[in-house]
Amino acid sequence: MAAQKTDVVFFDSNVYIYLLRSPEYERKISRFLQGSALYAISKIVLMELWAGVRDKTQENILKQHQNSLPLLVFSDDNFIVAGQVMRKMTTEHDFEPRIRRRLTWDILIALNAKENNALLVTENESDFRKVQRFVNFEFVTPGDES
Repeated sequence: MAAQKTDVVFFDSNVYIYLLRSPEYERKISRFLQGSALYAISKIVLMELWAGVRDKTQENILKQHQNSLPLLVFSDDNFIVAGQVMRKMTTEHDFEPRIRRRLTWDILIALNAKENNALLVTENESDFRKVQRFVNFEFVTPGDES
């Protein structure tokens, strides 16, 4: 998806996970770390990453990111909006509870991108395409050419 000009770029948790598992993955995302955009981190993504920390090395890497990167603003009202978006999506798609739980985090991340006029970089194109029908935000996958 071609992205609009944004001032801020942030990564979905899956991008961090790929990067932790394969240092070569950095080549795939390097273009997002260059240029004039501010590289920030989402509080929602941080929560997902902290929930998955498995060892001291990962904990130290996450602490370093958390302490060195600006955190995206996230308004409390977004939680209510996320519930409203999920209701609309469920009405249209009749998602199972397991899928609703997973998509709820993606809706919150999408709302975070929208609120900050930020570009989300994710490997989860399928779910974010679904969310994008209900939330106006920009995302790309690392393989997209801008």
